[in-house]
Amino acid sequence: MDIYKPTPLTDKEYAKLQIKHKKEKQERLLAYDNRIVEAKLVYYKGTIASVGTNSYLNKQFADIKSGWNSVVMVGTERQRCADETIYNITGTYSYNLTDEMLKEYEANDKQLLII
Repeated sequence: MDIYKPTPLTDKEYAKLQIKHKKEKQERLLAYDNRIVEAKLVYYKGTIASVGTNSYLNKQFADIKSGWNSVVMVGTERQRCADETIYNITGTYSYNLTDEMLKEYEANDKQLLII
């Protein structure tokens, strides 16, 4: 029984593939709405960093573990989809857009606001 092993891409093929993916992403982004400002509650799986001090050794330590996080993103659909700061999104829910959120969005030069 033979197990199929794919051959890895060459550097040239990989570069072509990245360019193709970038073009496709730009085309998709143009299809998204860029007029209506919304607030979305986004759940994602990511890393959580914590720092503590061991009282016995009197030394600081850092711990990084995988966990669930959530943020509120204020912006248009196109801005949210173009953002690359949050990966592994597991759920998105509509959130009531308050006047304070809208003021902060406008004060941020109408750029995506992650709270």
